[in-house]
Amino acid sequence: MTDFLYNLMHPLPNAVMTVIMAVLFVYWLFTFLLGAGLDGLDLGFDFDADVAEADVPEADGEAEAADSEHEAAPEKSPGFFIKFLHYLNVGRVPFMLVLSTLKFFMWTGTLITTSIVNVTSWGLSSLFILIPVAVIAVFMTKFATNPMAKFFKEIGYRGEEEIDFLGRSGKMLSSIRDGKIGTAEFVVDNNPIRLNVKSLDGAAIKYGDYVVVMDESEDKKFYLVNREVSIRNL
Repeated sequence: MTDFLYNLMHPLPNAVMTVIMAVLFVYWLFTFLLGAGLDGLDLGFDFDADVAEADVPEADGEAEAADSEHEAAPEKSPGFFIKFLHYLNVGRVPFMLVLSTLKFFMWTGTLITTSIVNVTSWGLSSLFILIPVAVIAVFMTKFATNPMAKFFKEIGYRGEEEIDFLGRSGKMLSSIRDGKIGTAEFVVDNNPIRLNVKSLDGAAIKYGDYVVVMDESEDKKFYLVNREVSIRNL
C-alpha cells in the first residue's frame, strides 16, 4: 500500500495526473451530494447555432455602401476544437463525463507508462510523457463514450437546451434583400448573439433596422426575418 501511494505522486507525471483526478473526484462528490442533474454536467457547448461574426461599420452611410457590395456570407466549417469535441461525443454525452473519462484513461496510462519507463531523472522533461499518453487516451475515450452516447440517447438526453429564436427581435448588422444573407444581432439573457438571416419575402431590410425572426431554413443554416413594425424602425 505504501508503494502504491508513493507511485501516485512519483514521478512528476504521476503527481500531475493524480492531483487532476483528485479535483475531479471532489467535483463528482459534490455533484452527487447536491443532486445535480444531467444539465449540471454540461458547460453550455452549443453545436447547432450557426453564428456569423460581422464587423459593425462606423456610420450608417458607410454601412449601406458596404452592404450594397456585400456578398452572401460563406458557410463556415466547424473549427478543429468543435470537431474534436464531436469526435469525443460531447453533446451526446455530458461534457464533464467525457472529460472525466479522458482524464481517467490519462491517469491510468501515466501510472502504467512510468512503471515501465524510468522517467524519474528526466525532471520537468518527464511531463512530455503525457503527450503520447493523451493521444492514446483520446482514442480510448472515444471507444468508451460510444455506448454512453447510445445510452443517453435512449433516456432522452439532448445536451444543452437550444435557444428558440422564433419571435425574437434583433438589430440588423447588414442590409439584405431578395436572396441575400446578412447578419443580425439578438440579445438573449444579456448575451449578444449574431445569426445569419435572410428576408422572409425578399423585401429590402436596411442596416440598423429591427427585425423579427419568423422561421428557420430547412438546412438550419440561417433564419428568415421580417422588418419589425415598431416605433424603433421609424
